[in-house]
Amino acid sequence: MTTEEHGDQPHGHGHGEHGHGAYDPSNLLRADAFYGGVYQQIADWLNISPGTRALEAGSGAGGFTELLAGAVGTDGTVSALDVTPDLLQTARERVEQSPFKERVTYHEGDIEHLPFDDGQFDLVWSSRTVHHLPDQFAGVKELRRVLKPGGRLALREGGLRSRFLPIDIGIGQPGLEDRLDVAFEAWFHTHVRGGDGVVAYPFGWTQLLRDAGLANVTARSFMLEVLPPLQTVQVEFMSNLLRRWVESDERRGFIIQEDADTINKLLEPNGPKYAFNRQDLHYMEGVTVFLGTA
Repeated sequence: MTTEEHGDQPHGHGHGEHGHGAYDPSNLLRADAFYGGVYQQIADWLNISPGTRALEAGSGAGGFTELLAGAVGTDGTVSALDVTPDLLQTARERVEQSPFKERVTYHEGDIEHLPFDDGQFDLVWSSRTVHHLPDQFAGVKELRRVLKPGGRLALREGGLRSRFLPIDIGIGQPGLEDRLDVAFEAWFHTHVRGGDGVVAYPFGWTQLLRDAGLANVTARSFMLEVLPPLQTVQVEFMSNLLRRWVESDERRGFIIQEDADTINKLLEPNGPKYAFNRQDLHYMEGVTVFLGTA
């Protein structure tokens, strides 16, 4: 099973380069700003009814939490769950500034052991979290457990990884992002899906939902496109997609020295090859949501 990954850490089960360890809430806040338009498209597509009781399994910095709270209406509720207290506090601080703060409760917990009784929720939403669970199938079955009959599980996983550079950028070998995709797969299957206790699941996300007992399984992808002139948050987010390959010891070993040198030149703001002085950047990413009914 494959996954997309962005310039920011996943949330809900753990944090850092491979799902546990250090994390930076500012990265998740940046991601919320970067994906804000797509978040709204997803919320609209889910067509959340007023009065819905929703669980967000992996609330992160609270960007989608706020959207859920707005969508469920005055008679609905949102239970925001995350394994990290600091992130729950970050989400709380965000939602407390919205008109919807009375609709949200906060719960420290793990997707593999949800602190809720069976059949509690009309909607469970989880974004970029399940692929970090040691046993993805067990995790999705646990999410399925807390759905009411007819309730829906929505997972943001898979998708198409981002691209924003031309094939030939005038330095290094052409096709830098192609090689970074290959490096990502090697890194991901070594450090995320290759550890002790990881249970393989050699099928796609739609099959995972079916195997977990969900029906009416479908998927929808949302295209995110960004073109210059870029906002500061967009430059920061896109820069981080490159920077992680030269600043993370865990990732650095998966790329060649020439590509590391190229990335450093692209990230030098005062250098002649600074990527974000270019007017030919075109960010594209496919954000996929998988949906099933209990």
